[in-house]
Amino acid sequence: MQTFEPQEIKYTYSPWHTPIGTVGVGESFAVITADGFTGRYDDPANFTPETAAWVEEHLDGVTGPIAVAGVEPGQAVAITIEEVEIITKGTVVISRCEAVSPQDWWHEEDHVVHLAVEGGRIQLREDWTIPAAPLIGCLATSPARETVFSKHEGDYGGNLDVREITAGATVLLPVEIPGAGLYFGDCKAAMGDGEIVCAPEAGTRIVASARPLERPESMRAPRILIGDRLMTVVSAPSLTDAARFAFRELKLWLEHEWGLTNEESAMVMGIGAHCGIGQVSNLLHTAKCSISRLLLPPNGSSGAEQAPAPGS
Repeated sequence: MQTFEPQEIKYTYSPWHTPIGTVGVGESFAVITADGFTGRYDDPANFTPETAAWVEEHLDGVTGPIAVAGVEPGQAVAITIEEVEIITKGTVVISRCEAVSPQDWWHEEDHVVHLAVEGGRIQLREDWTIPAAPLIGCLATSPARETVFSKHEGDYGGNLDVREITAGATVLLPVEIPGAGLYFGDCKAAMGDGEIVCAPEAGTRIVASARPLERPESMRAPRILIGDRLMTVVSAPSLTDAARFAFRELKLWLEHEWGLTNEESAMVMGIGAHCGIGQVSNLLHTAKCSISRLLLPPNGSSGAEQAPAPGS
């Protein structure tokens, strides 16, 4: 199995990056990621104004880009996450949380703590552990004509901080350059929806595979297949817009690929679609909208080409 190390960490997604390697269609490969602070806080004493300023400019370093053989612009790429293993301690920057607005808590970060992550649990203190739930905060394809910071997000994916991007999920992203150019990073040991304060940042070993798909005409944003659920993810200047557009993207998915009418898709989504928060801490806010496949007609035309049926 090919393993891609974070030896040349990138802090942007760019069509001008040279791929660090190429994988075949459906080939399982491993990606090692650094924590979101690129190890600058491995010693808590390193939390100084100078180091904090460096981290702010170099937040969320990613491993990549990794090319997928035969993938062409205009297609989509389906990235199946097989494993996400935490391989470092969790690093948390603690805020004083004194401001009235939680939006300002990020500017009150005060010190660093380390949390042991062992045996699938996060140790908060000697007598208190909680389950780890590793996730990939940054997963992206390369944009076509621009270079963007890895800490940003958009239709290419990026810093979505959606906790459903974890082992067992298949993430569908647009392809804008030959080979797609996959980037992985900003993983957490666990994170609640919203990312209001810092979650445990951690280095990981990810095992994944990728394959091309014909990009659906209605696909304008990342999609995720998780178990029996379909999910769309949208980033926008306001969480309100992000949630509404994520709902719209899912509705179009049901109409164009499941064959539902406008009336049917609106009706079933009114009954069973759920909107949630990815994060509200970045330049754009990220929302997600999902629905269970169990609510959809059994003879729907979508899903079979994109992911195994539930339970298979």
